[in-house]
Amino acid sequence: MDNLALNATEAERLIRQFAAQGDHRTGSPGDDACTLWLIDELSQRGIDAEAQPYSFPRLTIERAELTVAGRTVPGTALYDGGFTPLHGVQAKLIEAPPTETPAAPGAIALWYREPGPSFFGPGIYDPLQVAHEAGTLGVVIVAGDDQGDPVVRNAERIDDPLPIPVLQVAPRDVVPLQNAATATLTVDATRQPGSATNVVAAILGSDPDAAPVVLMTPKSGWFSCAAERGGGHAVWLAAAAAIAKDPGRRPLWLVCSGGHELHHYGLDAYLDALPFSCPRAHCWIHLGASIGAKEPRPTLAAADAQVQQLMLDALAQAGAVERALTPLGVPGGGEARNVAERGGRFVSILGGHRYFHSPNDTVDLALDSESVVRHAQAVTQILRTLLND
Repeated sequence: MDNLALNATEAERLIRQFAAQGDHRTGSPGDDACTLWLIDELSQRGIDAEAQPYSFPRLTIERAELTVAGRTVPGTALYDGGFTPLHGVQAKLIEAPPTETPAAPGAIALWYREPGPSFFGPGIYDPLQVAHEAGTLGVVIVAGDDQGDPVVRNAERIDDPLPIPVLQVAPRDVVPLQNAATATLTVDATRQPGSATNVVAAILGSDPDAAPVVLMTPKSGWFSCAAERGGGHAVWLAAAAAIAKDPGRRPLWLVCSGGHELHHYGLDAYLDALPFSCPRAHCWIHLGASIGAKEPRPTLAAADAQVQQLMLDALAQAGAVERALTPLGVPGGGEARNVAERGGRFVSILGGHRYFHSPNDTVDLALDSESVVRHAQAVTQILRTLLND
């Protein structure tokens, strides 16, 4: 096992620095700060990296709120939802059944949702579309963590947004709003071209013509996303540093991609710019969400049995948390999905945790730094194997 320059203290230091950059939504000041930080951290490890710019549809929100009886509840607009007129829409507020379509013709639907696979997955779009077609003027989604703070969704349909305006609000803010007679829903926003960056680098191997291994992790996300993204960053940096000290036969390509919450916009830009097709890479290793999180919901996805077993063995030897397995070839969520869609070979460690997509995803509440170190050991081990086979 490599003597990694990563222990629990160093892992926590790195992730605290990342979290301190602020909200990491694509193209935000926090996202831009993360790019500079990662390039500097790689440079300290002897790796030259650069920012790779890409364009994306930026949502500029002027107001996103619900007003009832003079009380205004702020929220987060669904990034792939519709907009209201400048001063909002006023209508009766009707609570919709949580397991059914939030259809409320001529009204605004108040829709309570439990954060989980059905909330985060693409299946939520169908009932929202049906609600729109039924004449619902807007939907207020109530979803939160056990502290009552909001839990929000990614924008899987950022290039094909829903026509219905959708506001996501915290459970603690809507308790007094039940059975309200009328309300005003405002999602005053515009979409326009924006610019953001990936971080890319390469470590040459002894055989420059060999198919490379790609180590990838997402860069952006909701709020400070300490455990959702921070663990992947620490593992990515540690594994890259270990390989830079002792390269393998194959080249190692590194990408920390933006646009995660916008249907993986940054990774698609990276894939489009590759000098070869996605399947040309020997393997894509995806460091997905919640690596090293407390109370994780860990999953492992792989393109084939061989690479699946390699990762299982590496995780077991490092003493990392056991992971539920997706069927072979099924990438699950995250950026491995984009690789799979293009025919690439992948292995992906990903999952959720207690404060996934919540402002409470902080170092103190959500991070297990010892687990981050164990995952770094496992990822470095599988890299050694794949780079030299």
